[in-house]
Amino acid sequence: MNRTVYQEPRTFLKYDDQHIIGYLNEEVVENYVVPDNDTEENAEPVVWPTAYAYTGTETDGGTIMPCTDLNNYGEVANAIIRSRYSVSQELAIQRHAINGDYAEAGQEYEDYNDWCQQAVATAKRWVLGQ
Repeated sequence: MNRTVYQEPRTFLKYDDQHIIGYLNEEVVENYVVPDNDTEENAEPVVWPTAYAYTGTETDGGTIMPCTDLNNYGEVANAIIRSRYSVSQELAIQRHAINGDYAEAGQEYEDYNDWCQQAVATAKRWVLGQ
């Protein structure tokens, strides 16, 4: 995974006809000191009052996800969910919960459900501005 820090918050962009690149796992960083980039030895460090860090599979901190309709928050939410859980993983987690294996896989289900709720909230924010 790659982590990249930006001065402005990022959302998602069209990557190609079949994919988006989304900036997930946002971390707000207060008083971020920009790493040394060929500055003079005695120069004051550059500090951003607020910075935004993203962790993803790409070098820019983004994650490429299958999605063809950037205007459909349901499809964007599904793309975010799939960035962490495949369909078969999702079904297995749900089967464990339905079959009463929840006690054994309770944390797994809670983590999955939290991720799904975050995915929907993120997609609504990105697509609908909510």
